Amino acid sequence: MVELLTGQKAISSIRSQDQGKSLATYFLQSIEENSLLDILDAVVLKEGRKEEIMAIAQLARRCLYLNGKRRPTMKEVAAELEAIQGSSVQDNLGDTEYHSIVDVSEVYDFASISGSICFDNIKTSSSSDADPLFSAKS
Repeated sequence: MVELLTGQKAISSIRSQDQGKSLATYFLQSIEENSLLDILDAVVLKEGRKEEIMAIAQLARRCLYLNGKRRPTMKEVAAELEAIQGSSVQDNLGDTEYHSIVDVSEVYDFASISGSICFDNIKTSSSSDADPLFSAKS
């Protein structure tokens, strides 16, 4: 996520000594110093809304916690990104009701899977015993 936000590689010998070679360290340092906007990719700044960018940056920061128990799960990350995207679409559509439909057969080329998944009122769960995305049916 940090690489996408900044357009930079995870490890770089180009960054100065005080910035560190690790993009993660540089990213976290920029957040602490309130200079995050200075390191973001120009396309991200041009096409993204500041609120969305900051929400994604805070999510990326949480993903970089050293303590794995404090990091969000991939399911939580996906749900938060969907919520950020959904709020953006809601803002663009005004008061119009919006439902995001994903046609699984268009996304995945599985002969045995077909249908649609509807994402309404996404809720996150911190439980590691979450339901699988697709249940196995015979």
